[in-house]
Amino acid sequence: MLFRSLAVVTVLFLAPILAVQLGPWFYFLSKWDAVAQLALEISAILLLEALGATFLTLVLSGGRALKLWSDQADANCAGFLALASSILCLLALVSPVGSPIVNVSLSAALILAAIALLKFFGWQPAFALFNRLNQSSQIVLAACPLLLIPMLAGGLGWRSFDPMPQAQRFTPNPQAKPNVVLISFDALTAQDMSLYGYGLPTTPRFERLAQRSYNFVNFVSTSDFTTPAVASMLTGQYPLTNRVFQLNGHIPHRLREHNVAWILRQHGYTTAAMVTNPAAHPLTLRLSDSFSSLPWPPVNSWFFPGTFLLQLRHGLLSDAANDLAVLALRNFGSLFDRFNKASWVEPRAVFASAQDFIRGARTPYFLWIHLYPPHAPYTTEARFRGRFLPGSEFTTQAQYFFETPPLYYPPEMQHKVDLLRLRYDESVAECDSALGEFLAWMATSHRDANTVLVVTADHGENFSGGWWTHESPDLRYAETHIPLLISLPGQSHSYTETENGDLSDVAPTLLAVLGIARPSWMDGHPLIGAARAPSPPQPAISMYLAQSSAFSRPEVGTIAANSGPYHLVLYFPSGRTELYDIASDPDETRYAAFTPGVAMALVQDIKRRFCDSLNCGPPVCGP
Repeated sequence: MLFRSLAVVTVLFLAPILAVQLGPWFYFLSKWDAVAQLALEISAILLLEALGATFLTLVLSGGRALKLWSDQADANCAGFLALASSILCLLALVSPVGSPIVNVSLSAALILAAIALLKFFGWQPAFALFNRLNQSSQIVLAACPLLLIPMLAGGLGWRSFDPMPQAQRFTPNPQAKPNVVLISFDALTAQDMSLYGYGLPTTPRFERLAQRSYNFVNFVSTSDFTTPAVASMLTGQYPLTNRVFQLNGHIPHRLREHNVAWILRQHGYTTAAMVTNPAAHPLTLRLSDSFSSLPWPPVNSWFFPGTFLLQLRHGLLSDAANDLAVLALRNFGSLFDRFNKASWVEPRAVFASAQDFIRGARTPYFLWIHLYPPHAPYTTEARFRGRFLPGSEFTTQAQYFFETPPLYYPPEMQHKVDLLRLRYDESVAECDSALGEFLAWMATSHRDANTVLVVTADHGENFSGGWWTHESPDLRYAETHIPLLISLPGQSHSYTETENGDLSDVAPTLLAVLGIARPSWMDGHPLIGAARAPSPPQPAISMYLAQSSAFSRPEVGTIAANSGPYHLVLYFPSGRTELYDIASDPDETRYAAFTPGVAMALVQDIKRRFCDSLNCGPPVCGP
């Protein structure tokens, strides 16, 4: 009876709402996959409702045995659940309608109508009415087992994490195809790296690596948050091409083979990814078929449910599970001291897992390592805690969740943001130390002799100008300026490269270094290698398209062009532009003056390259 009170309403009302909302997923999934996704979501909700009904049954049965309430309590509870679930489904139905003010008004009207119903009929008769309505419709529950058909027929599937390969005896072979190790750090801005002139000694190991690498000092991300950025890094395409606009976005089904891992797999490489941010994972991007090995990512045990559910192919449940984990961490996790000062992901643990993979990997291999640090909440090991900021401020999860300023912060809160920046710098130092240990192991084991090493980030982090962290619509330079170091086998000299570059150039550069032809569908170009062709320099590009639909041409967003010391931000469809001289004003406190020619040239370059892909008329796409 209790389960029926919840499930009937779910099947009759919530299922059609989910079906309508799932329609656009046909762009990313096959129709059969989309049906399986719908069946999965409904089944998960029904399972939670069954667990809730079971719990309530035990509570009511116990209370009845103790004579705390009468048998009528069962029917009253069922009626209340039916009424409450009906109201929630109706709220879900009206929530997409109109403006937020209209949504709030409709929601308030529904709640007031429910109160009036209880007042008019009395709460017991009203509950009994909804109970009878549910009972008369319970035949719909007979259709629930049919949900198993699309899930079991292959539309959903399961992609298990792979076990670590068994360690093998290693013998260097300089004549073999070179291995590739691609390392990306999450939210690592070049602005806070001593390698690029920052005042604190945050990255001495990066500096040592730079002594035998190509160091690109004018390199930027194609976005200012994770999913679009790593999609560009793997595909060699801008977000406008691969259609990844939002966090946890997906590569369209027709483009699943358009990525560097797939190409290398076709050329005989073992392709593997060890990714500790779900928003960057190949299973989220729908690129798991491009990787022959996906080991279990070493993350904090609090995130086990979401990490486990990543294996559910084409499933969205992992996103929901991770959201619930963060909610639990915010409200309960900080109560436990063992967690309160722990990192969500420990850099040393990630590199230790990478070593285990390399020891047993079949060569040649392509290994992508993505580390969640130094991404917020900036908690570190004890030996880094206090390195740049003595004291206990912002050293725990609880402080991060409850004491940090809002993303848009007023000037009077700049002091707090400055303290957060110092904690961030400590996290950068921890990542630098872990990278140094990994590189030392590669050297002492002679595994670096035939390895192409690429170290970069997905995006940066900002701590000034009224915005902190990343993912702002303004594409601030600190959010997009990231490191890029490329070290080739046997390289012993450093090269400082001033060419403009962005993450869409990583994939074609790797292919050029390995002697593999660049496919025509890549937007980026090789930065080094024999295939690098002399061409006029062009700006590096960053995009923020999160406010537009990935299923049509974007109507609103931001595109930034970076050329040498200049950083231009173009907002569309308004056409408003902002130009900054980063060399003299890295915090973007004032617009660059007396440079109209520079601004015009950068705007014209954006129009030439991207306006055909945008759904915006003048002034942006006009003459």
